[in-house]
Amino acid sequence: MDELLDQFIVEARELVQAAIDDLLVLEAEPDNAARLDSAFRAVHTLKGSTGLFDLVPLHSALHAAEDNLGRVRSGATRLDAREIDAVCAVLEWFDRCVDDLETRGMVDPRRLGQAGALEEALRGEAEAIDETAPHALAEWALQLAAQIGGHAAVALRYRPHPECFFSGDDPLELVARIPQLLHLSIQNRDPWPAPDLFDPFRSNLEFEVLSAAPFAEVEAIFRLMPDQVEIVALPRGREQQAEPVAGESRADSTRSLRVDPARIDQLLDLVGELITAKNSMASLAAMASALPNGLELARSIAGAQKDLDRLGGALYGSVLQTRMVPLSQAFQRLPRMVRDLSRRLGKPVHLHIEGDTVEADKTIVDELFEPLLHLMRNAMDHGIEPQAERLTAGKPAIARIELVVVSEGDTMSVELRDDGRGIDPALVRATALRKGLVSAEHAATLSERDTLELLFMPGFSTAADVTDLSGRGVGLDAVRTDIARLGGTVSLHSRLGEGTRTILRLPISFAMAQLLVVSVGGERYGVPMQDVVETVRLRHDAITPIRSNRAFVLRNRTVPLLALSDLLGLAEVASDGELTVLVVDFDGQLVGIAVDGVNERIETITRPLNGLLRGMPGMAGTTVLGSGQVLLVLDVTELVG
Repeated sequence: MDELLDQFIVEARELVQAAIDDLLVLEAEPDNAARLDSAFRAVHTLKGSTGLFDLVPLHSALHAAEDNLGRVRSGATRLDAREIDAVCAVLEWFDRCVDDLETRGMVDPRRLGQAGALEEALRGEAEAIDETAPHALAEWALQLAAQIGGHAAVALRYRPHPECFFSGDDPLELVARIPQLLHLSIQNRDPWPAPDLFDPFRSNLEFEVLSAAPFAEVEAIFRLMPDQVEIVALPRGREQQAEPVAGESRADSTRSLRVDPARIDQLLDLVGELITAKNSMASLAAMASALPNGLELARSIAGAQKDLDRLGGALYGSVLQTRMVPLSQAFQRLPRMVRDLSRRLGKPVHLHIEGDTVEADKTIVDELFEPLLHLMRNAMDHGIEPQAERLTAGKPAIARIELVVVSEGDTMSVELRDDGRGIDPALVRATALRKGLVSAEHAATLSERDTLELLFMPGFSTAADVTDLSGRGVGLDAVRTDIARLGGTVSLHSRLGEGTRTILRLPISFAMAQLLVVSVGGERYGVPMQDVVETVRLRHDAITPIRSNRAFVLRNRTVPLLALSDLLGLAEVASDGELTVLVVDFDGQLVGIAVDGVNERIETITRPLNGLLRGMPGMAGTTVLGSGQVLLVLDVTELVG
């Protein structure tokens, strides 16, 4: 990709978002001349830029949008909701064309074929775009869609390369990422070989999938393997065509860094290696002190290590600052989505956003959009009442959703609150009982807070009907999983009849972590220091067996005792003396974890698991010791839970 095209992609996205922001303001303030001029200039600039790359359909559609806005500026026509919808549709289509240019170097011919329908919509001569028109649909896709009915938007056939595992691909993980999954079939591509010739490291699978998600959202998951996958957009009914926000993916919510993010990531990797090299100086100091007359040399090495500590920390902080972007990049598409959902559901809603200038690490901002999208849809679909119901309850006819961000030192809280009907704990308990998630005895003892926690169980949904917005078995558990992967937490608060608050607490950046290196079963692992309340030495006679479990008393408090070797499935090293126990806080309950020994404390950068190791339970990531050894970092909360 040449430098001119790179610059075009960055500026095009900024202009598209600026124009859409102006149009949304104009819907509420149709006489705002400044906003109208701003939108017109943005579209005009976009049209001129497309001329540099011979993108005739893009130029033509933008020219038609510019003409419409020009007639409004001249007073020849009024800017109504239909006009705004038509211009926004062109801008969003143009944004997806830019995505194609970035990922493929060219615009999908099928997408180019939509330009004519968009221009007709601007003239009021058409109402919808048929994404499947330019090409006849594959027979296999139509047959697959017939199994489900009219809900599917995308059919996919995925044949992983036989050597895909050696390329770092995990076919099951990729398929599991497909949102709004309606159907999945897995079969062997070729006949299975004899058992003695079976190779577990060669893929022989073929996946066929139906999804209700938008085409672009599914396509983004498999964008790096176009030769292994066939994706077909299926014909959809009129109701599905009105679906709001056509498939924003996590990658769509970012891209404002003028420096290639890969270069910043590479710089961050180099800083991590510098810190790893600095950590190795501790062992050099120990070796020097063991030499005859080596005490002075050891002190010099220790002093140099302190200087490197200071400089490495400052350098790491500076690199992190270059990755900081405003949260507005994750929020910018939400107003458009709320507007479309509001009209579709017949629920007038005002969205208020506050604190979106707070900056966080680019990865956190990128990953935040999808959980927010799910929470916003939940609020609109389940939380906000129909207008008649609100008026009967004495509430304003226009509902209010607030998205508020507050920076709190090294962390931030992102709170989404609505003034809807709230959550009925009785309904939640009844649903949990009906689904067999809890027993009647257990449900009767649940507090209101514990009852709301049931909503985070996989597959839990109180939706009475399955819709393309919610009720497909992808619930708040997906939100909690996504936020936990970023090192954050999710809490839910609700008052029946008054509304619901969902609070996301997240780190602002991925800072260096302090790890306690422990040994167990002849292996070494890292435990985050923030998880450890204290370490104690425990005599064997101080351990009390309780049925099949064990416990001990710590300052008049009974503490359950687990063995890390059992949690990891390793052989426990017998100890005739005292046990070394890590005391951790698990949801307010102290838990003891016995280890074979505690080696050292280090400060390092923890990297998330990738490839085949991604999603391994109980593992938070990896780091590299000064000796060059890779150290697995444990997720203690997940292990204990």
